[in-house]
Amino acid sequence: MSTLSPKDIRWLVIPKEHATFAHELSDESLADLLPVAKRVAKALDAPNYNILQNNGRLAHQVVEHVHFHIIPKPNEEEGLGVGWPGKTVDKEELKALAEQISAKI
Repeated sequence: MSTLSPKDIRWLVIPKEHATFAHELSDESLADLLPVAKRVAKALDAPNYNILQNNGRLAHQVVEHVHFHIIPKPNEEEGLGVGWPGKTVDKEELKALAEQISAKI
């Protein structure tokens, strides 16, 4: 008998439409993905979890097809470990950057 639980492994949500990067997927495919990821996360009954999606080799993308990882985080040692140094940003500089991005959306 297996002692493996659904909370012990990561799960993938994979769109049928092929795209290497998330920004290449149709809006329809993107709109379909998050509700599926939500249902998988709820089915795992894991109180803590990460939903991860990587775009590009430098961002740790290995498979050249968009997919979302649902990774249970049962404790500090298991699951996804995320850490990067914080950065203090001037509020006016941040506001200017936000305006630049907003103009492109």
